[in-house]
Amino acid sequence: MKIAIAGLGTTGLYLANVLQQEGHDLILVEDKKAASQNAKERFDAQIVQGNVAEPTTLEPIIDEALDLFIALTNNDETNIVSTLIARKYGVKRAIVRISDPNNLIHPLLTDEPNVHLLNAEMIVAKDIVRLVGTPSAAQVEFFAKGKAEMVTLHVQPESQVENKRLKDIQMPPDWLVVATIRKGEFEIATGETCLLAGDHVLLVGDPKKYSVIEGLLGLSSTKVNRVILVGHNDISSKCAVSLSRKGIEVRIIEPDQDEAEKAAANLDGVLVLHGDATNEEVLDEAGIEGTDYLIALTEDDETNVLISLLAKEKGVPRVVTLTQKPQYKKVIQKVGIDTVVNPRSSMVDEIVSRVHHKDLLDINILEGGQGRLMELMVNKKTKLVGQVLSRVKLPKETLIGAIIRGDELIIPRGNTRIQVGDHVVVFSTLSVFSEVKKLFGTQV
Repeated sequence: MKIAIAGLGTTGLYLANVLQQEGHDLILVEDKKAASQNAKERFDAQIVQGNVAEPTTLEPIIDEALDLFIALTNNDETNIVSTLIARKYGVKRAIVRISDPNNLIHPLLTDEPNVHLLNAEMIVAKDIVRLVGTPSAAQVEFFAKGKAEMVTLHVQPESQVENKRLKDIQMPPDWLVVATIRKGEFEIATGETCLLAGDHVLLVGDPKKYSVIEGLLGLSSTKVNRVILVGHNDISSKCAVSLSRKGIEVRIIEPDQDEAEKAAANLDGVLVLHGDATNEEVLDEAGIEGTDYLIALTEDDETNVLISLLAKEKGVPRVVTLTQKPQYKKVIQKVGIDTVVNPRSSMVDEIVSRVHHKDLLDINILEGGQGRLMELMVNKKTKLVGQVLSRVKLPKETLIGAIIRGDELIIPRGNTRIQVGDHVVVFSTLSVFSEVKKLFGTQV
């Protein structure tokens, strides 16, 4: 696919790296000379230096071969204008990064069926609310309209699965271990995979049977009654509203007096405290002792980490930390913080899903790009139709994790056969991504 990306900040560079690894033909557009030069050194792509909001920059690169235009600068107006220009020149589809929620209803773009507006804060807020709903998980994704769920769980010491190979573990029939993450390395699971305390394991299965898999890994699910959000911004506001609607008590700590007053005025039923959450007395005043979840959402990564560590010391069962730098994730998790969320990573996940919207029902980037989760529709071109899975030669580092047939969720076994019309959830490493797509008769 031929794709143009406008804006080579952190998000644009991360997206370009992901799409280049998938083999797409890229055109990268950036106004700043230093950023353009950096891109030339990093990417095998056409690099264009210029203002993307000017027609003279875009006209030479947009032709009938360009499949997608992605506007990712830090300025909403620039993104909107460049998209309108690109559409005027005939680009087939466009994805637009929007920071100000008010621009999500921009009249010049909302009527365009092939233009997708994305707001990172809304995506992150949705992810956080989903996590709070499954408190023992570090990651939660739903597929096939909620019939299948993927969770990332932490293997506990002295659990039933510790130091055991998967083939020796009596797994619940509704769940399957599909991959492991050990010391940051993503690996598709096999029968010989041995689970160790401290491993993160990715599982797919029936959301209604989740408690069974928790017990197997030595986890316990506790009802979330109170959540503390640190920092008032678009993300925390959306989280507060959603969590309050679920009957959860929400408290916000905000260091800026004006921002705290704004939060108190706009968020009904939410207790807002003005104070510095790095101060233990402020945390105590906010009721940290009886809190089930603390979510650090300030604009400063180091502050979020410090607050999260303080919360863990005070016995908060689950802590989520926001970081603006994707490379911080591994380091932060090593110091004992449960979950890290990153707006840029979440935005890139959503964009990649939109890139593949024609040939994949859904797609997720796993562990910083090391793996892929794909939901595919089985068609007549799929080479696996009618075959018994035990006899199928899947690409190396590939696993079929679930099959949705109508309203039925099937955890595949050796004697399972795939039928036309099935929705199949496949896990693979990036290296065999294209092979998997070919196997299922989709576009590459």
